[in-house]
Amino acid sequence: MHETLRFALQGFAVAFVAALVFVPICVLLARRLGIVDRPGGRKQHARVTPLLGGLGVFLACGVGLVVMNGQTARFPEIDLRLEQIRTVLLGGVVLFVIGLIDDIFKDKLGFVTKLAGQVVGICALMWNTLERLFTVGGSVPQWLYAFFLLLWFLTIVNSFNFSDNMNGLMSGLCVIAFSASVVYLGSQESLRSMLVAALLTGGLLGFLPYNFPRSHVFLGDAGSMFAGFFMAWVQFDMAKGVLDTSASTGGIDFGVHNLIPAVLIMGLPLYDAAFVVIMRIVDKRPVYLGDDQHLSHRLVRGGFTPVEAVVILWGLGIILAGTGILAAFSVPLYRYVLLGASVLFMVAVTRVFMAVEKAPR
Repeated sequence: MHETLRFALQGFAVAFVAALVFVPICVLLARRLGIVDRPGGRKQHARVTPLLGGLGVFLACGVGLVVMNGQTARFPEIDLRLEQIRTVLLGGVVLFVIGLIDDIFKDKLGFVTKLAGQVVGICALMWNTLERLFTVGGSVPQWLYAFFLLLWFLTIVNSFNFSDNMNGLMSGLCVIAFSASVVYLGSQESLRSMLVAALLTGGLLGFLPYNFPRSHVFLGDAGSMFAGFFMAWVQFDMAKGVLDTSASTGGIDFGVHNLIPAVLIMGLPLYDAAFVVIMRIVDKRPVYLGDDQHLSHRLVRGGFTPVEAVVILWGLGIILAGTGILAAFSVPLYRYVLLGASVLFMVAVTRVFMAVEKAPR
């Protein structure tokens, strides 16, 4: 346990330092190539801002993974077995590339095209499962498992992408969620997932000073989709045992309570995405079109500064992530109780935000 945690912390440190170095280089590159986000419309930033922050995070995590994989020679008891997650790494690269294309050709990559790219990346991760289903065949529950996995990744990738609407918000929430994952995975000695979570924590934390409180660079879709993809993978790995698709059972054993800690750890982005989607449906607007109805926007309209709004939401993210860690060490019944209490808590918080938004000033 001590050696695995030290190993993960070293990976965090490498990715953190690498991000501090790479992100400024990416800022200069973005300005030179004109890969920038311009203010206007519902975009609230006041000046042209580079968009290649996600490239810096991607490079930092890549360097961290290579360095730590090379370090396994010093730790004979540690074997990352990266060959077992080649499809996962490939899927992450595909999501990053799709996001990077969207950043380069800003506002020209349609929703359907971007969604199709996300599906391709997720199918790359699921390649072994899909190959078996299409060549050998499978039971109905096994097909449902594949469909569930696709929805899981799409939901989390887009929820975190939605939350990237204010300086520091999405990257800070990712740092909180990945850090909580490291705490839990450390207790389970799940080294490979813990290292990935530590690398993303370090990379995003190294990016954060360039994005908050004043933004010198944006994470972009490349960064948010890359982080969201590995968030989905790490959290699903936390929920080991939630689904059993072994041939011996001929089906799936659903242990849904195993997903509750992961859902709570990601609680703020998931809740905010669900809230804005419901509001768009109620208002009869397309769910895929961005707007200013997120919790962060409501806080700003209620009189808080953007920095204050982000810090408040970070605080809520910490509360929900802490509840998720508590749920991870609880029996199934208590997990459902914690999930229900968290949902009621967030509904009450939303009512307060909406009341503050409408209050005369």
